[in-house]
Amino acid sequence: MTQIKKIKIYGLAIALSLLSLICFAQTNKTPEIWSGSYPEMIERGEIRVAVPYDRTIYVSDKGVQRGLAVEVSKGLAKWINAKYVGQLKGKPISIKLVPIIAPDLLNSLTSGRADFAIGDIGLYEPIPNSQNFITNHAHRVQQEVLVTGPSSAQLQKIDDLSGQTVYGSRNTNFQKTLSVLNKELRRDGKLPVNLASPLGDLDDEDLLEMLNSGLISYVIVGDWKFKLWQSIYKNLTMHEDLAVQDSGWVGWVVRATNSDLNDDLKGFYESDDFVKSLTAFRQADYKQHLKGLKDPIDKNLWTRFESMRPLFNRFGAQYKLNPLVIASLGFQETLLNQSAVSSVGAIGVMQLMPATGMSLGVGDIHLLEPNIHAGADYMNQLINKYFQDAKFEGINRSLFAVASYNIGPNNVAKARDQAKQLGFDPNRWFGNVEFIATEHMGYEPMIYVRNVYKYYISYSLRLKEIQSIQP
Repeated sequence: MTQIKKIKIYGLAIALSLLSLICFAQTNKTPEIWSGSYPEMIERGEIRVAVPYDRTIYVSDKGVQRGLAVEVSKGLAKWINAKYVGQLKGKPISIKLVPIIAPDLLNSLTSGRADFAIGDIGLYEPIPNSQNFITNHAHRVQQEVLVTGPSSAQLQKIDDLSGQTVYGSRNTNFQKTLSVLNKELRRDGKLPVNLASPLGDLDDEDLLEMLNSGLISYVIVGDWKFKLWQSIYKNLTMHEDLAVQDSGWVGWVVRATNSDLNDDLKGFYESDDFVKSLTAFRQADYKQHLKGLKDPIDKNLWTRFESMRPLFNRFGAQYKLNPLVIASLGFQETLLNQSAVSSVGAIGVMQLMPATGMSLGVGDIHLLEPNIHAGADYMNQLINKYFQDAKFEGINRSLFAVASYNIGPNNVAKARDQAKQLGFDPNRWFGNVEFIATEHMGYEPMIYVRNVYKYYISYSLRLKEIQSIQP
């Protein structure tokens, strides 16, 4: 884990106190370029905020804006319009949400695309041209905490973590604390704590969902994120006594010439309207987008996987696909049930339509081996036909095949093209193309691919293909 954090888009709970979403900047439109004073913004009736793409903070779900930014923005709209009601003459101030990829967050201010930006600013990473900005170290400093779930052992004290493995996302800062703890455990003749961070490409929300479903036992996340999701993930417990201060800080950035805007943002952050906005998010409609995970390493389901594993390995190698991803796709579709037949007639583990199976010419897909063979063959053909220009690295070839399996290769290809235009990496699914696919197709592809990936991680952990470290 890097000790110096760069500008990141994850962990923005406090900074989001600064948003108001009245209108949405469509991602396929050229942004307005304008730089002005705060009084001029009020006169124009619009303030623009650069907000990063993030599953908790901002997602466009088929054109419907979702995330913490939506609810917090309503609070800011109420607060700022109440303050200036005497001079607005009935014309309310709207604050335009401008989605920005992480590397362009501060550049959006200097280029005139936004009037302020939110971000998780690394404590030790200097801001380029810092004299051009006013940066705000939020007062409610977040901490990273240990969270346990239904498969966790009972913890009375931190020493009870001896011999256990804890999981964190890419930006976790718990390694330093575990180093101290492990030194003490070794001194006392006890097993050290293992750390797996990052756990593949899983983010904090993924880890909490897996923890809640019992797929993993210990997770480290920012306490604010746990509190945001605890009303949905009801099987989790936060241990504030097993916490560590985050090495970064969250806040907002404005141009140096806009100190009066900065003062108002501070005012909203310190108001009850901000607290009410966080509460509103917790009560929002995110539950409908979450689908409970099944346990792929349940005794009976694991036995089923083991019996099919040679087929996944053979056809994965033949078609240059990760065999565990093929297995995870089958698990997502049918729990690896070859007897499954969908309401529209899709057959077997891989849920293929009879016509598709026949066109592949690998045998009767009512039988297990031809069914898995056909599924892998079909995934491979989707990639070879529709993504000939792609330069997929690592597991991304398999992930794009899964996405195409779910929503069709044409839709994925269109999402790749637009992602490239917006500055995303068109060859990476997570944190890149998935956001554009969600904007046009809804939450389904995001949840579907992430569920498959979580099953892949679960298989990999059980097979010890993911190594942890002992800090």
